[in-house]
Amino acid sequence: MSIKKIGSFEWMQSTDGHLNTKEKIKLLNEILLPSVLGVMKSQLHIGSSKSNINLKDIKVPDTKIIVEAINELNEKAPGTLINHSWRTYFWGAAIGLQDQRKYDPEVLLVASLYHDIGLTDTHKESKGCKCFTYESSMQFEKKAKHLNYDENKIKTVKDAICMHMNGHIAEDNESEVILLQQGASCDVVGDKLFTLSKDYRSEVLEKYPRLRFNSEFKKLLAEERKAVKSSRTRFLSQLGLPVMISMNPFGE
Repeated sequence: MSIKKIGSFEWMQSTDGHLNTKEKIKLLNEILLPSVLGVMKSQLHIGSSKSNINLKDIKVPDTKIIVEAINELNEKAPGTLINHSWRTYFWGAAIGLQDQRKYDPEVLLVASLYHDIGLTDTHKESKGCKCFTYESSMQFEKKAKHLNYDENKIKTVKDAICMHMNGHIAEDNESEVILLQQGASCDVVGDKLFTLSKDYRSEVLEKYPRLRFNSEFKKLLAEERKAVKSSRTRFLSQLGLPVMISMNPFGE
């Protein structure tokens, strides 16, 4: 019998996103050092980029699933989360290009657009005690199946959405799973931000301003950790996630 990866959609189906003690210890061992080192590098601007990547280098697919995802996000989410979702894509996609990591832009973008939809008012109450990433992935799956979207891509997107709160993703996962987490982490705590050029950072932030994201996101996380007592959100908060958000290089 295979062991379910913590945070994967399969793991979510059996746990609703609740960590047991062994899983907390495993996550602690996997995320603490990479996360701390990542934040330190961001604060010290270590690994600053000489990259020439700019916004026009990032492909934005205009497919049915993307159009539907944009419409749903715009209907349900406040501007703060809408812009965060787009920045997550542009950070993750650029990191992928810099690292010469092959990825499917459509898969990464649709995962970015759906990854926090479980935090919106539409779903915060209805999801009950489930992790918001599980709710987000199920909302994506509902839309994807309605559009007869590719089953392999559905699985990848669901895992990417569910696992992005792990804090760190191992290299044995699909590129889109890794890049969604890295893009979200870049936007939330600044991890890998300074591997991207100043011009690129300015382009993304001008097009998708933060709109007091730090304060608003910390409020959403506080609500989530109260609603789901043994969630990864609560565990990461206990490890200092709100402080890391406050210390990120973006300001509000």
